[in-house]
Amino acid sequence: MFFFIIGILLAAIGVAIAARFARLNAKADKDGVRYVFESHEGDIKRWPVAAALAPVAVGAVLVALQCFYAQDIGEAVVVRNLGGSIAGHTEEAGFHLKAPWQDALTWDIRNRQINFFKDSEYSYDGGSYTGAEVSINDASGTKANIDIQVIYSLDADEVESLYAEYGTQEAFVTNYVSNDLRATAREVAGGFDTLTLLTDRAQYTNAVSEALAEQWKGKGVIVEQVQVQDIRYADSVTDAYADAQTAEVARQKAENAQETAKVEAETAKIEAQGEADANRILAESLTPEVLRQQYIAALAEAAANGCLVVVPEGSQPIVDAAE
Repeated sequence: MFFFIIGILLAAIGVAIAARFARLNAKADKDGVRYVFESHEGDIKRWPVAAALAPVAVGAVLVALQCFYAQDIGEAVVVRNLGGSIAGHTEEAGFHLKAPWQDALTWDIRNRQINFFKDSEYSYDGGSYTGAEVSINDASGTKANIDIQVIYSLDADEVESLYAEYGTQEAFVTNYVSNDLRATAREVAGGFDTLTLLTDRAQYTNAVSEALAEQWKGKGVIVEQVQVQDIRYADSVTDAYADAQTAEVARQKAENAQETAKVEAETAKIEAQGEADANRILAESLTPEVLRQQYIAALAEAAANGCLVVVPEGSQPIVDAAE
C-alpha cells in the first residue's frame, strides 16, 4: 500500500509539473517571448515538458508493481482490501495478481516449533516460539518442572479467520498457541501420579499430544509432534523414589530367593517320591518264582561260561521277597 500511494503521488506531481510547463511555454509564445529561461551559455531554452513526465513514469512503475505478489512454498497469503476487509487468500506458490490498493499478508504454514526449556528467554521467530520451563502439579499435588517441545503447522484454509481474529501470526502464536500449550500441559499432568511421571514419560507425552489435537481441532493449528524432554521434581521427591526403588529391589530379590528354595524343595520331594515308588514297585515284582527263575538263569549262564558254582548243602540261595 505504501508504494502504491507513493506511485500515485509521483504520477500526480509529474502531471502537474508537465501541465505547468506546457502553460508557461504556451504563454511565452502568445506574448511573443521566444524563451522562458536562458542558460549561462546564452542558448535559448524552453520548459522541458517531456522531462517533467519522468515522475509519471516512475509512479506508473510503482503502481504496476503493486498489481502482483510472489508467494513461496510453505506460505499462505491473505489479501486485504484498502478498507481492511478480506478479499480472499491463496495457497499456491508463484505469482498472483491483485488490485494495487490491496495488501498481501503472508502467513508461514511450514512446520514450526514451540519450545519451553528451563530458563530460556521468551522470543518469537517466524512462527517459532521459545519460553521458560512449564511448572505442573501431578495428581498428588507434587510440583515439577518440565521441558516440552511441540512441532505444529497452520491450516492454510484457516488463515483468513486467524487474521480476522489475531491480525498477525506473531500475535496468534504468542497469545494463543504458546499459552494454550502451557495450560494443556498443566491440566493433563493433574491426571498422573508422581510415580508414573517419573517412570513412564511416554504415557504423559501421548496424553498431552491427544489433548492438544482435540483442543486445536478446527482452530487452524495442526499438531505434528509432541516431546516431553525432561520432568524435574525436587531432590526430596527423587531421593524418596530412589529409596523406594532400592527397597523394592531388595523385596523382589528376597521373593525370588524364596521362590527358588520352594522350587528346589518341591523338586527334591518329587525325586524322593519317585525313588520310593520305584523301590516299592521293584519289591512287589520280586516274587519267589521270579527269584528262582533268575537264580536258575544265573547258574546256567555261569555254567555256559565254564564257571563252577558250589552251593553248600542245606543253604537257601533264593531270597524270599515276602520276608
